[in-house]
Amino acid sequence: MEDPEQLLTASDAARILGLSRDMVRILAHKGRLRALRAANGYHLFRRGDVEELARLRAAEKASGGVHA
Repeated sequence: MEDPEQLLTASDAARILGLSRDMVRILAHKGRLRALRAANGYHLFRRGDVEELARLRAAEKASGGVHA
């Protein structure tokens, strides 16, 4: 079972990544960000996965890349 303190909603993940909720869902759909499904159908994201993607995005931006 996942630690609820380490799970983020799409809105929380979007804030960390500087993206919209819809873009976070698109990244999940494309496999760039692993998502879990709550019983209510909502996407949940592991904090570590979101933070890792944020680091990757920052590195891409610093090197001139523009990928989400």
